[in-house]
Amino acid sequence: MKLISYFFATCILFFAACSSNSTKNEDKKPELLVEGIWHLDFLLSPNNILPVEFSLNKVDTVFEIEFLNAEEKITIKDVKVDGDKITIKDEIFNTWFEGKIVSPTKITGFWYKENVTYKIPFEAEQGIKERFPEPENLSNHQSNITGKWEVDFSKGTDDHYKAIGQFQQVDNYVTGTFMTETGDYRFLEGNMYNNNLYLSCFDGAHSFLFKASLINDVLEGNFWSGTHWEEPFVAIRNENFELTNPDSLTFLKQGFETIDFKLPNVDGETVSLTDEKYQNKVVIVNVMGPWCPNCKDETTYLTELYNKYHIEGLEIVALSFDKTDDFETSKNNILKVKNHFKVDYDFLIAGKASKIEAAKVLPMLNQIMSYPTSIFIDKKGKVRKIRTGFYGPGTGNYYKRYTDETTIFIQTLLKEK
Repeated sequence: MKLISYFFATCILFFAACSSNSTKNEDKKPELLVEGIWHLDFLLSPNNILPVEFSLNKVDTVFEIEFLNAEEKITIKDVKVDGDKITIKDEIFNTWFEGKIVSPTKITGFWYKENVTYKIPFEAEQGIKERFPEPENLSNHQSNITGKWEVDFSKGTDDHYKAIGQFQQVDNYVTGTFMTETGDYRFLEGNMYNNNLYLSCFDGAHSFLFKASLINDVLEGNFWSGTHWEEPFVAIRNENFELTNPDSLTFLKQGFETIDFKLPNVDGETVSLTDEKYQNKVVIVNVMGPWCPNCKDETTYLTELYNKYHIEGLEIVALSFDKTDDFETSKNNILKVKNHFKVDYDFLIAGKASKIEAAKVLPMLNQIMSYPTSIFIDKKGKVRKIRTGFYGPGTGNYYKRYTDETTIFIQTLLKEK
């Protein structure tokens, strides 16, 4: 009888222990999303992948993401995880990711731009080291493209335009950018394998991919912007090549020395350069758009300039041309920019981004061919210089040269009576 009791007691303990362990195993959930460097592939087509990288970190109880392009880091704090769903929203541009968390190291989904009709599928995975996969037949003797290149985009067509390619290569690793007369393609990063060049970047608004082959000192390849644009390019080494001076592309029509406009600010109040605020001041009128990455770069620089020289008499006013003519939407887009960059100068709602609308606002100019464009006005209200486009920090010495020259120019204007 005692033996039977002992047997039943042992079985009860055994099943209780099994039940307890089973419950613990069922309650234990895998930790979602491994922190660290992630590799993300935009799937432009079945045979064309645009790779970028981001770091994922947990700050307190929420995730934060930084997209990495060469030395640039673009922080996105609006990251929401709900079960196996993740949403990543850019804080300035109207773009966002919607994904499914397949595992702690894998996410799949779509990237949306401005509305749900434009979307690109993506796959993101943690632990992949290379931006572009290294080929199995990698040669020990690699071509090196370090230096300056004269570039023709869409050569032989009506859409043809010139550019400067600037690249730095260490072993197989390549960084650089392309500069056009209206701006630059910002921070590009990638690899040179054998005679093949691969570069990409994601800046929150655009996803860029460049592929080219080097044959007899000529780079020939294609450029993709998301899924909506593709064009060929050809490049040759040319350390002496320069683009048209950006200060000569936009100018006042004959008979004009000044500009003026009457536009609403974000509070709906009409603002003009004839307002007392701008009298006897050095003024920079910045024609920009909240959708424009080059404008984002220039806003960063203009904010620094304003904070340094406002007390000496510098005023800046930005004319925002948006992709909508709805005032409230334009206002909200501008407030995102103001808040993100902590901007204290004025932003005005100028209308929809088009050459026709820009010509209506500033009819005394020959053209507005680029966002951004900056108009420099002296204390007497006369236009002294107009700069088309902006070479951002991704252009290296071109950026430094422009910002140094502009700082000196502003100092000169401020000293004038």
